[in-house]
Amino acid sequence: MSPAPLTLDDRLVIPQTVISRDLEGETVMLNLDTGIYFGLDPVGTVVWKNLQSSGHLREVCDALVAEFDVQPDVAARDLLRLAEQFVSRGLATVDASQSS
Repeated sequence: MSPAPLTLDDRLVIPQTVISRDLEGETVMLNLDTGIYFGLDPVGTVVWKNLQSSGHLREVCDALVAEFDVQPDVAARDLLRLAEQFVSRGLATVDASQSS
């Protein structure tokens, strides 16, 4: 059985084994357990920084809408797609302790 799709009500946690570095407005992440590298453009970097501070996908989406000229539904769709990639690559996990 595959896990339920992410929603804006989910909160992601970045494992201690994932390190990231900002390189002139872009971000490179490395999962030390798997050796997987992942690079982000400037918009993805905003997502990553917001995930690091709160992890709440709804707050990250709100930050994207505030910072960029993007409709909320487009921001949500793109954010959830990127968040799914983070989870599938072990760069983030879903906070199982959250109360929905």
